[in-house]
Amino acid sequence: MKKILLLFFVSALLPMAIRAQGTPTDDTFTLSDLTTNPSGTFFNVNLVGSRIYSAYNLDIFLPFGVSVALDANSKPRVVMMTSSSAVYPATVTQVWDDELNGGEGGWKDVTTYSHSLGCSQPNSNQLRISCNSNTNEEFTKNSGLLFRVFVTLDDAVLSASYSSKPIVKLSGLNLTTSAEDKYVPADFACRPFTTGIPKERTIAVNVSAANQVGTLILPFDTELPSGLKAYSCSSVSGDKLVLSEANSIEACTPYIVYASSGYSGNLNGTVTLSDNNNVTDVFTDGLLTGVLTATTTNTGYVLQNQGAGPKFYDTDGGTFSIPAGRCYLTTPASPVKAFYFDFEGTTGIESIQNSKFKIQNEVFDLQGRKVSSPQRGIYIKGMRKVIVK
Repeated sequence: MKKILLLFFVSALLPMAIRAQGTPTDDTFTLSDLTTNPSGTFFNVNLVGSRIYSAYNLDIFLPFGVSVALDANSKPRVVMMTSSSAVYPATVTQVWDDELNGGEGGWKDVTTYSHSLGCSQPNSNQLRISCNSNTNEEFTKNSGLLFRVFVTLDDAVLSASYSSKPIVKLSGLNLTTSAEDKYVPADFACRPFTTGIPKERTIAVNVSAANQVGTLILPFDTELPSGLKAYSCSSVSGDKLVLSEANSIEACTPYIVYASSGYSGNLNGTVTLSDNNNVTDVFTDGLLTGVLTATTTNTGYVLQNQGAGPKFYDTDGGTFSIPAGRCYLTTPASPVKAFYFDFEGTTGIESIQNSKFKIQNEVFDLQGRKVSSPQRGIYIKGMRKVIVK
């Protein structure tokens, strides 16, 4: 009997637990493109729903180069919308105003709204929004305009951005009815901003003279400058990468780049703003994966110099940061812990590896002088002391 009662009690609590978390829904929020007028630059947030709600909350994460504008009180400049296309119920009351009719006074209509909007910034690029009604009033429609966010654009940051169009992320989304039923839309990312985002980009590219090797992915097509070579990778041979030299840089394509004397300069180009539906800045070609927005990976191989020249080392389950504009390597399952470069006989990293091997096998005396035929004594070979008897 006790077991039956316990099962009944648990089954009765289960729907309550599910209800507390919220019911998944396809209803969601949308963001408009940026608009600029005398009041500033802004975007609107809209509700696209199938039922009547009474409250909502969400977090908006803006990309670098787009930040929330502040008002005179240094508060986020976010405005609850009250036009006819908005969803909030309004009440019109008459109030006596002594200033009307030349000081004789008169009645005027005053509109008040049942809902209030709250916002905060947990982080510099995060905006947290909540809206409810003290009297739990319902919205007037299931879809419509919610609020407006004023922003500032950093042209310098945006003009040097690898991402072709900013990615905005929304999370923590939920909608509540007057009956306190909670509905939870899926978190999502979008590319709503086209207006005001520069198409002309200037990207700084640096390859150190010490390493001579780097990785690169750009949001535009461009010619290769003198002193910089680019290679794609589609296969491996043992622990060597088999590379194919490219004649130019293609947009959204990952490359290994090589500069025998190092390279430092700017590459310029015009991006084609990507479709709103394309919300990834990760692109794979052959065995290389490039990212236009900084990310992390704990799989594949990342470019490092651990003392034996630049190689792609196995992440081995560790988490590595991949900066914007950089690439990492993925291969079929392999026991190889590090891949070096095979430039198919061209001047490149293969010669670096060979020269390093050659240096490691050369012999020097304790004064650092190269010795071709060492006699009895102590010498340096590679990084070790050796004794010739």
